[in-house]
Amino acid sequence: MENLTQYLDKTLKPLEDKVREYLNVERDIRLLDVELLSLQSMKSDFNPEQHDLEQEIKEGGNNPELNDKEQKMADLLNEYNKLRSELITMLPEKNRFIEINLGYGPSMVGYFTIDHETRQPLPEPVLRVVH
Repeated sequence: MENLTQYLDKTLKPLEDKVREYLNVERDIRLLDVELLSLQSMKSDFNPEQHDLEQEIKEGGNNPELNDKEQKMADLLNEYNKLRSELITMLPEKNRFIEINLGYGPSMVGYFTIDHETRQPLPEPVLRVVH
């Protein structure tokens, strides 16, 4: 019989803390994105189909024309990418989920370099958190 309490292993605590931090930043990005879109939609010439803040930030770097909320979004996206990279290096294996405890039963985290449906290599590792 498989050990069903493996996710309670205390050695996984640093990984669990990092995943929580990653999920919190991801939530903050979503909330701020909604707020930015709400504010921008008040402009008469705003077209959400043509607006990609993440792409603008990648291309423009620290653009002095960004307002405070857009700068906060840029900072959150940088933090998100940093945490993603840290999580990928913390995981012991690729293409496999690790069970962790996020406080409400077993959750899983893993990074994948191969698409599970097509078995084709992915251009960059994909981090997946199931909670």
